[in-house]
Amino acid sequence: MKRRDFIINSVLTLGGSAILTTGCSDKKIIKTQGQVAKRKFKNLDIPLLGFGCMRLPMDGSKVDMAELDRMTEYAMNHGANYFDTAYMYVDGLSEIAIGKVLKKYSREDFILADKSPIYKMNSRSDVRKIFDEQRKKCQVDYFDFYMCHNINQNTVDQYKQVKMVEELDKLKQEGKIKYLGFSFHGTPEILKDVVDDYKWDFAQLQINYLDWDVVNAHEQYNIVQNLNIPVTVMEPLRGGGLVNLSEKAMAKLKENYPDETTAQFGLRWAASQNNVITVLSGMSNLKQMKENIATFENFTPMSPEEIKVADEIAKIIQSQGEINCTACKYCMEVCPRGINIPAIFALYNQYKVTKSAFHLKLYYETLSDSEKADKCIKCGLCNKNCPQNLPIPELLSQVQKEYEKAR
Repeated sequence: MKRRDFIINSVLTLGGSAILTTGCSDKKIIKTQGQVAKRKFKNLDIPLLGFGCMRLPMDGSKVDMAELDRMTEYAMNHGANYFDTAYMYVDGLSEIAIGKVLKKYSREDFILADKSPIYKMNSRSDVRKIFDEQRKKCQVDYFDFYMCHNINQNTVDQYKQVKMVEELDKLKQEGKIKYLGFSFHGTPEILKDVVDDYKWDFAQLQINYLDWDVVNAHEQYNIVQNLNIPVTVMEPLRGGGLVNLSEKAMAKLKENYPDETTAQFGLRWAASQNNVITVLSGMSNLKQMKENIATFENFTPMSPEEIKVADEIAKIIQSQGEINCTACKYCMEVCPRGINIPAIFALYNQYKVTKSAFHLKLYYETLSDSEKADKCIKCGLCNKNCPQNLPIPELLSQVQKEYEKAR
């Protein structure tokens, strides 16, 4: 079925009134300019840059709708027509704001992704109830991409108990969801379980060159790639942490690529993974939008040499923070509890740069319980193996206290 025919045949009713989004004459006309790179996904051409709608332009406590409208128009004119929102983004305002700006365009001109908030689900009926609420906020008949949001060790039981996949599959069969996936912030063990629950169309993972080896990102990517599940990327710049590099890390980048910005470098690295169909960037103003679109207009995947530089920068970041850990992993060779000490210290160092307690909590909880700092028994074996002579048990205790504050 053609995309336009799908839309016309998918007239649905919300709150007793029909919502029909066809190419009416009052819709904005796309003024095609330089186009971002695309990747094929089933019958769609997906822009390699997606508009992540978690950090919208703000005017005080309200979304700056005029700036958002300018950003949206620029994105649409340059082929960056993939928009990713969620129930809780911008304190619940994101879906409403995105619905307002996208209503100005014909439905077939944009690709909209949304997510089912697991934490709000007390029963299977809640899945459909909240789904319909989201459609109403976004002013659409269907979602192109829809996800079980933020599956991790704290939400996986609830996700299963309310039979979320079964209910969302029914919505997909009804034509209200075109492609069903999940976003993930958990351990590889949980991911292996989740991918067996359903024949997923895609998965949304946290992928960036720092987390690739530090926080299981590479392992998670391989799990879904081995099952031919395409990936949409979140946090390619690690919540802004890969934009504001340390002096030494920046020097390494400029030594090799003097004309490249930190944002360009991080985005290109994420987009160079061959199983990735789009990289989401949480842009907050038109300037960021223009810069990111320029990165993807003439996109070329990173060379092996560039990948090597990214690895070197990641190592510098790990060793340049408040905790001077080089991730040699000698400590892990002797730790009787299997604590992921380098990952914990890398997370803490990024937290000290970004000052984001939210991200500390989010990233820390991607570690399995057995890998976390509170499992340290202070045996001191790690200290003897540390080339940097770090007081590892004391530092683990320090990180645990910060994490407890962030919870």
